[in-house]
Amino acid sequence: MKHLLQTTALTSALLLATLNSNAAQSENTNKLLTVNFDAREVVKIEAGDFHFVPGQPAPIHTHAAPAVGYVSKGAILYQVEGEKPQLLTEGDAFYEPVGPRILRFDNASKTEEAIFIDFNLQQAGEPFIVFEKELTEHIDRRTLPTLELKGKKIDQVDIFVSELEPSTDKKFTSQQPILAYVAEGVVLVKIKDQKTQRVVAGASFSLPAQQASSVVVNASNEVAAKVIAFHLK
Repeated sequence: MKHLLQTTALTSALLLATLNSNAAQSENTNKLLTVNFDAREVVKIEAGDFHFVPGQPAPIHTHAAPAVGYVSKGAILYQVEGEKPQLLTEGDAFYEPVGPRILRFDNASKTEEAIFIDFNLQQAGEPFIVFEKELTEHIDRRTLPTLELKGKKIDQVDIFVSELEPSTDKKFTSQQPILAYVAEGVVLVKIKDQKTQRVVAGASFSLPAQQASSVVVNASNEVAAKVIAFHLK
């Protein structure tokens, strides 16, 4: 009887350990930000990956199209005209509205690089960004793929972060396209009837509007991956 009880206890312990291990190997998704703006017929979404050296300021500028983005490294001092400055740090999402001057979008650190990406939801003929004065200093903007749309009416963007443990996946289904950015790790993007894409940290991809789920898989069995998803509505 004693041996049977010990065996049962050992079996239960192993089962619990397995369940806990499986629970840990999962994905965790949280909303970072919801942005609302006047409905617009978006024909394309341009994206940029900006690398600011320590202490680098951004020129005063405006946006003809709403811009949404994410700080992937460092800290940014951000100020819209008429509003108080705010500090954006690594892991924060942001929104730059149409119209008001963006007075500051500066690297807040004197010693560390800052990296952020932004997507601009443009109507026909709208520029990516408008600078108040001609640029005199270099801005390290690395172009990401442009998403072409056929006049999709959009008035909201929900921004989510998904952390994928090694070898786990995340399913995405949406009636509108989804923009995504890999903040950490490497993922495999599996879309029905399309070739699987391999996307590394610092790169972006898009998922089409469809009934069937697209799947994003952490390509590593050792390290976690982080994906920032911008859901258009």
